[in-house]
Parts: sequence; structure tokens; C-alpha cells
Amino acid sequence: MPETQSRVDLLGLPLDLRSASEVDAWLRETLRADDGRCRHLVTLNPEYVMAARRDPAFAEAIRGADLVTADGIGVVLAVRALYGARIERMTGVALTERLAALSGPLDAPVFLLGAGPGVAEDAKERLIEEHPDARFAGVWDGGTPRPADDAATIARIAASGARVVLVAYGAPAQIHWIARDQDALRAAGVRLVIGIGGALDFLSDRVPRAPGIMRKVGLEWLYRLIREPWRWRRQLALPRFALAVLDQRVRQTGRRATE
Repeated sequence: MPETQSRVDLLGLPLDLRSASEVDAWLRETLRADDGRCRHLVTLNPEYVMAARRDPAFAEAIRGADLVTADGIGVVLAVRALYGARIERMTGVALTERLAALSGPLDAPVFLLGAGPGVAEDAKERLIEEHPDARFAGVWDGGTPRPADDAATIARIAASGARVVLVAYGAPAQIHWIARDQDALRAAGVRLVIGIGGALDFLSDRVPRAPGIMRKVGLEWLYRLIREPWRWRRQLALPRFALAVLDQRVRQTGRRATE
């Protein structure tokens, strides 16, 4: 596997500056690799960043990831403000769709873990409609991210022959689950694990996706807030994230001025 090309610090967390084509190449090499490793990909968004400030174990798990991509327009704008770099978003939905497309040609069956009853199964069926060659090792929505349930979940994954595990337990639970069970997944033959949050809700059509133009400019959060106004407390992370980015920019400017 090639070394990470460029990694920057975003409020104490790593972020890899890779294009969509570079991420795609990384996925292909990861799925082909037979080196006994299980790699962890994190899609970083402002909620993750702010949650990591309150949860050291969550932050440490993100720092230990093999690849960290930008999810959310806030992260894209923050990197532009802090480093002058233009990066592409790589969401959980996009990664799930891409891995479904690669699963057949690269013999890398996917296991969908979590989400609500029936959601993962519906998402699987819709992904197969879009990608007839897709291979799914299994679906399991009966477990939980609690440590007491880990053994049963890992046993299911190991028996399935999965090479990719996509975890839809929500944050930070899915990242804690991955950090705790990554060695067990490696022993089960899994090569890649990703926390995908609510991606299966969208892919199953249980939750409507924002119109294409809103997705293009990164305003999915606004569309979902309009449809589900009770989510407003979660959205408070966005202005707090913006203020933290501004503070980091001021500090960086001050350091450069004294050098």
C-alpha cells in the first residue's frame, strides 16, 4: 500500500487530502491486499470533530484510522480556510455505493451491520438493483454496539466470509465499536471497515435524500433540518465548529507572523 500523500491537522484530528480518484485507488488496493490487515476508513464531519473534543477515546480512534476523508461541506471549507487546499467530499453513501460496485469484480463481499429493522436489507436490495454484480456477505440489524454483543456479531461476520464491513451504528458508537473490534475483524479476514452513519437510511429510501443541487453544494444538513426540525440540537455543532476553525486560523497566522 502506498503511503498517505498528504495529511493535515484539523482541530487536533487528521485529514487526508486525497482526490476522489485517489480514494478509489486506495479502496481497490485495500480490497486486493492479502496482507492480514484490516484497515479503517473514517469520513470526518464537523459533528465528529466536536464530539472528539469531548471524548478522548473517540479522538484517539480517529487518529488511528488508516485513511480519513472529508464528509460534510464544513470540513471542505475548513481545509480551504486553514491550508488553502481544495478537497472533495467522500460521504458514507458514496463509499457504500462504490464498495458495492467493487465487491463483485474484486471478490470483496460486503457485510452491512446496524441501522433499524429491515433498513440494511432494503439498502442491499437497492444497491443490487444499481450494481447487479455486487456481492453481499450478510446483513445484521439484530445486534448493538454494546461490548456484550461483540462476540455474537463478530461470529456472524467471520462465518459470512466478508471482506468489507460497513457499520451503521451512528457516531460515536460505530467508531468505538470499530476501534474495539478491529483486531477481531482482522482475524476474521475483513480487509476494510467503515462507519457509515445514516447512509443505509438514505440508500433504503427510508429517509429522503436532498435534491441533487443541494447535495452538490453540501447543504444536505439544511434539507434534513427543514424536514426534521427536532434535529436542531445536533446542528449546534456547526457554528461551534466554525468558531473553532477560526480560532485555529488565527493561531496559525500568529505563529507564521513570529517565524
